[in-house]
Amino acid sequence: MDKNAILVLGAFVFIVLFPIIFRRHFQEDKRVLKSIYRREFISYQDFEKGWIITRPGKKVDGYKYRDTSGCYVILIFKKPVRNKNYKHYENVYVGQSINICKRVHNHFRGRGNGDVYFDIKSGKSVYVQLIPCAREKLNDQEKKLIKAFQATQSYNKTSGGSRQILN
Repeated sequence: MDKNAILVLGAFVFIVLFPIIFRRHFQEDKRVLKSIYRREFISYQDFEKGWIITRPGKKVDGYKYRDTSGCYVILIFKKPVRNKNYKHYENVYVGQSINICKRVHNHFRGRGNGDVYFDIKSGKSVYVQLIPCAREKLNDQEKKLIKAFQATQSYNKTSGGSRQILN
């Protein structure tokens, strides 16, 4: 193959295939975000109030007793969210755990991401969404969420996919 043919082929790949591949990845991020924003977020205060609940007849319930594996998205805002519009967050943290409720509770109590805890102590509005997920899919789900929320530009230090799964 001569030099001109290689240049033409390279230009073809860049002009035709690159936008197709880029669009596909962008659409996947949009799809992930859309599915998250359709679900309900829980305020930090409501999550903590619901950590342990004593029901009539002394039955104990709450997030502590409903733990499962999954991922979570913590969104931080300057002010409380109105009309369920969670798109204009100030910062975000995405994580995974085999016990998502316990892990989120730890973040909210100062035994997790220090930035999230600092925001809570500073009076910012913090919301979480729990996304149950099978253990074997945790790494892939977390990576998708971190990418979609561009969380490495916020509180996530890595693009996700822990070698060890945190409690």
